Parts: sequence; C-alpha cells; structure tokens
Amino acid sequence: MSFLIRNAIVVTVDPDSRVIEDGAVFIEGDRIVDVGPTDFLTGRYPTAEVVIDGQGRALLPGFVSAHNHVGYAVFRGRAEDIGYAPTHRLYLPMSGVITDDERQVIGALAVTELLRGGVTTILEMEEDAELFAPFIEKCGIRALMGVMVNDVNLEALASGQTVFDEAVRATQLEQASGLASRWHGRANGRIQAVMAATGLSTSSPQLLQGLRDVADDMRIPISIHLGFGERELVQNIHGMAQFDYAAAHGMLGSDVVAVHCFEVDDTEIEILAQSGTHLAHCPHMNQFRGEVAPIQAMRAKGMHVGLGIDNYFSDYFEVLRSCLASARIHAHDPQVLCAPEALALGTIHAARVLGLDKEIGSIEVGKKADLQMVNMHRLGLTPVNDPVATLVYHGHAKDVEMVMVNGKIVVADGSVQTADERDLLNRAGIAANAAWKRFAERYGAFVAPAPT
Repeated sequence: MSFLIRNAIVVTVDPDSRVIEDGAVFIEGDRIVDVGPTDFLTGRYPTAEVVIDGQGRALLPGFVSAHNHVGYAVFRGRAEDIGYAPTHRLYLPMSGVITDDERQVIGALAVTELLRGGVTTILEMEEDAELFAPFIEKCGIRALMGVMVNDVNLEALASGQTVFDEAVRATQLEQASGLASRWHGRANGRIQAVMAATGLSTSSPQLLQGLRDVADDMRIPISIHLGFGERELVQNIHGMAQFDYAAAHGMLGSDVVAVHCFEVDDTEIEILAQSGTHLAHCPHMNQFRGEVAPIQAMRAKGMHVGLGIDNYFSDYFEVLRSCLASARIHAHDPQVLCAPEALALGTIHAARVLGLDKEIGSIEVGKKADLQMVNMHRLGLTPVNDPVATLVYHGHAKDVEMVMVNGKIVVADGSVQTADERDLLNRAGIAANAAWKRFAERYGAFVAPAPT
C-alpha cells in the first residue's frame, strides 16, 4: 500500500530539525520513501493509492516511550498521593491479588490509550508482560517487551525482611526467557524482547546474572529501575553501593536502559556515562514523588536520554511538558531545554535509547512509517505561531487524529481501528473494581500496611 500525505506541517525531527510548512510524505509499504514540499511530491507520485489531506494538521514522528508498565493503569487514583511507598504497599501486594484476565484487559486499555495519543513504540516491562503480547501484536503498536523479575519472598517482604527465594528465581527467569524466546521478532519484527528487573534491592546476584546471560545469548537489551530511592536498601542488603552492585552483576552497559536515576550524585553519573548506560527519563511520574532526574548533567556527560511514561498516565504531551518544567525548576533557569529538544527527547532520542534510531524516531527517507498527525485547528492549538512550540506546550493526546505504525493506519479520525475502545473501557473498569475489592479484603484497605 502506498500513501501520500500532503498539505501538512511536516515536523521531521531530522538532524536539521526541518519543519516543512506545506509538506508531504510519500510512504510505500512500511517505509518512508520521500519527504518534501507538497507541490513537488504531488507531481512525483501521482499514482499513490491513498492520498491524505493534511491541511491544518501537523505530521510528526510517533512518540517513543522508553518505559511503561501498562497493567499498572489499575493504580490510577490510588498511588499518586502515596509518596515513595507504592512498590511495597501497592505494586507488589497487588501482584498477588489481581487475576491474569483482569491485568490483561487493563493493560489492553492502557495500550489502546497510548496508541490513540500518538505513541507508536513502547518498552513494556511488567511481572506478567506476556499477557499483553497477543493484544500488542493485534493492535499494531511497536513494542519491546520483558517480564520484570525479582526473586524476593513477598511474605517476608511484607514484614520488612528481604529474603531471596531460589524457587521464585527459577520461576521468574523461566518466565522471562520464555517470553523472549516466544515473542522476539514476532509481527515482522514489530515486537522485540528485553530482559528486565524491578530493581537492585529486590534482585539477588544470581538473578541478575541470569538476566545478563539470556540477554547476551539472544543479543537483546536489559532494562532495570536504578537510582530511584533504594540507595540505603542496596547497601544494607548487598553490602555494596548501588552502582557498584549494578556494575558487578551486568546491569550497566551500552545495552542497558536504566530507568529513573533521580537519586544519583556526580560520581554515579560519571559511572553511568562511562559505562554507556542509557536513561529512560520519566519526569511526569517522578514529579509526583517530588523527584527530578538531573538529565542535563547526564546529557553533558554524553549519556543518551529518552522519555518514558511509566505508570497510570497516557498523554505523552504531558510528559514533554513535565520534562521541560522539571528541568527548569531543577536548574532555576527558565531557558534550560526548549520545545524542539523536548520533542526530540520523546522521539529520536528515545528511539536511540532503545537502539531503534536507525529505524524510527524521525521522518526521514528509509525509516519506518511510524507517524502521528495532529489537528492544529482545535481549541488550545490555534493560533499556530510556531508548530513545534505549539505542539509541545499546548498539545494533548485528544488532538491526535491519525496514527500510523509500520505503514499501517491504526488510528483514524481519532479512533483506534484495531481495538474496541468501548468494550475495553467497560471490561477494564469491572476488572479493576474486582481486583481492588479483593485487595481491600486481604489488606483491610486500598493500601497495604507498612512493613514493620
């Protein structure tokens, strides 16, 4: 199938940051074949099978989210005000309560929301990530997927003790390697595998080595939460500084996507940068925990930084704005970062963090046709004095009109074509209510008691 999208404001995010005011893109199969002025491309490709009029629209690369837990949409309205406690008082306890069917439909709804809002690629890591693989294959989003493992005994953890469990470890590693072997390369390469860990304090050396071995054998990336408030825990549990422990067990390197890193000092930033580790920066989530990752210092050291959504949320435009706001507040400087840089962090730089920048993240000849089209003739977006600044500072997921992944239209007229939105909304709501009812029955409230 060939497409000619014309009369659009084409925001390329290419190396020259070109914005073509009356631009066009010609797509054949799953690739971008040509980019340029509308008049020129219209004359060059008169036999395009589908012609899309982009008048009053901006065409830009699909967003790339370098970190997601789609099933964690179940925690919306429960976790935002709980500070640092969600992992031990919500996330881990819920994993023993929620059913596979419930998690699956909630995750499917979250994926649908992301796709609807212009997100064309995600890195999805979660305890039961394989539950979402069939839906991800069907709906058309591009995804790196991994089972997020730990090998702690949850009952002991609930009482404040960290006990590593050999049986849990074996099960978790089998589950993670199983997803990788079954799904890596599926959907014509649109689905790829990663190995993933919850964090350092909940991972034994043997578990981390197991992840590293599979990653090396399959030549796939690793992703792990690092520098996110577990410095003392890692020191107490493992008797090592957090990044020394990570380095000693294969969790730093050019194939590692570290997540968060808001609890880092200058020496630790240097360790990360020297190791070639990449960062998935999740500013929208972190700001609700009162945290800001020092991404300017990391970028100055040469680290590749890309944006991620993380939990609960689905509007990537909010992530762009949070990135700008948090960086400026951290630096006490209103000119730190700018709109084009933020957009690049959410597209080409996030693609680079995932090792996909040769294929996606910008509108360039030869790249995959992963695109979004935003209706700029909307309340809140007009006047369009500067297309990039207007998109970054004023855009919302609801303004996205069309989304294409791999040369296939998956969102048209603001509606996801590959999923039944109404059905997912109904079933996900019922599933969440059932899961929270059982959670409250087990723990006496919607938040589990703090470990003693």
